[in-house]
Amino acid sequence: MKLAMIGKLFALAVITLTLGIGREALAQQQPIVIGGTLGLTGSFAEPSADYKVVYQRWLDEVNEKGGLLGRPVKMIIYNDESTPTVAQSLYSRLLDQDQVDLVLAPYTTFIGGAIVPIVLSHQKLLFNGGFVGINIFKHAKGSIIGSYTYQEPDYTRGLFELIKGLPEDKRPKRVAIFAAQNPFPIVVRDGVGGVGGALNFAKAAGMSVVLNEQYPPNTTDFTGLVQKAKEANADMLLELGLPNDSLQVARTVKQQGYKPLIFCTCGSQVTTLSAWPKLGSAADGVIGTTISWPSQGYAGLTELADAFKKRGDDTLPTYAIVGYAILQVIEQAVDGAKTLNQGALKAYVHSHEFKTVAGNFRYQDDGTPVFSQVVLQYIKGKNQVVWPKDAQTAALVTPMP
Repeated sequence: MKLAMIGKLFALAVITLTLGIGREALAQQQPIVIGGTLGLTGSFAEPSADYKVVYQRWLDEVNEKGGLLGRPVKMIIYNDESTPTVAQSLYSRLLDQDQVDLVLAPYTTFIGGAIVPIVLSHQKLLFNGGFVGINIFKHAKGSIIGSYTYQEPDYTRGLFELIKGLPEDKRPKRVAIFAAQNPFPIVVRDGVGGVGGALNFAKAAGMSVVLNEQYPPNTTDFTGLVQKAKEANADMLLELGLPNDSLQVARTVKQQGYKPLIFCTCGSQVTTLSAWPKLGSAADGVIGTTISWPSQGYAGLTELADAFKKRGDDTLPTYAIVGYAILQVIEQAVDGAKTLNQGALKAYVHSHEFKTVAGNFRYQDDGTPVFSQVVLQYIKGKNQVVWPKDAQTAALVTPMP
């Protein structure tokens, strides 16, 4: 009897263990789900399309390598229609219904700022290749992990560093600033706590700000503003806005025959978008910024640039760079920490270096990478690096063609 009972207990133990192993193996096959939104329709459709391309590219690559933690990776990307309230509803859905494992930020500060409280209230990290917002990062205390290598106060920093290196007689002296009425470009202009910002950089460079104008974000006619800058004899124009308005400002500058020494679309990386060459001669000589450049040799950057060239894009869009970079950070963090636990991932991110297409990241306490920037000038149908010197592909052309 005792032998029979022992035999039955042994048999039950084997069945229990077998079922336990089977459930664990099954669980390992369940996908790791990454969720977020993009403005696939509406005002932010063009930049969002670049994000979508690199998301799919990375997803294919990571699954070909076996996924993360031995599990396949799935992405849920909803269309937020370029609208904050829609994005808020969708992030609640991602977190409460879809129960995603990892969260990706949407595009632009306008949308991103609206969803941050929702993500943080669920004790999730926000992997952010979508927007800048130095005050938002600081408030999140390291729970937002970014891939933009410069935040709003430093958007014009590279330009002013470039100007410092010019001969005295080549430096602009009178600055006109157009800023969209949006929290992001206002900080690009003003800086934070007296640090950074175009106004402070101009003052430090001994330049006079002869025009400082804000415009509503839905503005389509910039004739009056451009005429004011021209009449003020501003020899440098800073357009601090989002892609659509920056494109229209460039058209208007050309139409009005305004030729400052320097014209920078320093509020967004619009000169790297596929819409920029379509401006024709209005695009020539305009300065913009980007995160990195293929000649810098960062991990996967040349291959990513080649992929976009095959799509017909001569310049790798900045939004593609930061979108792909944040996924590289996710991949390296999950593989390195060997967990999806948000606290463990946060600790790992803040204590390790990450090799990405945007550079080799070391994270600061606020979740932003250390500053780096590339200043471009669009000359003869092509973007050229004019700063920093170690990445330069052409000398600055001034005044504008």
